[in-house]
Amino acid sequence: MWIFSREGFLSVVAHNTKPDILIVRSRFKGHIEKIFGGICVLEDAGRDYRYRAELPKKEVSKAIARLVSEICYDNFKGSLNMSEEDYLNCCIDVYNSVLMNSETNSLAIENEDLSQFKYLREKPNEG
Repeated sequence: MWIFSREGFLSVVAHNTKPDILIVRSRFKGHIEKIFGGICVLEDAGRDYRYRAELPKKEVSKAIARLVSEICYDNFKGSLNMSEEDYLNCCIDVYNSVLMNSETNSLAIENEDLSQFKYLREKPNEG
């Protein structure tokens, strides 16, 4: 399961040998800690998800329920932290991909203004 929240991105999958354990993964440093607090997060630069932690299903369920219960915005994109550029760009890329591959993409594209996010894509030329 992929989870995009204001606090970060998670990929949650079953553990291969421990039925009551989930592996919580992220590609962004600090996102697992933001959502789960002071837990042990392993880092392995050779893995597709660099950051990961093994957590009981109940703990993961409780954290996801908390994220849902704290929703207070009416627009997810507008609620994101503009200073965390890489994560913001990731969320906008996902949004655009879903938009372009959905049944209503032509209607949605006409009504959507993402101009506030475009400056983040302009990286300085490091020549």
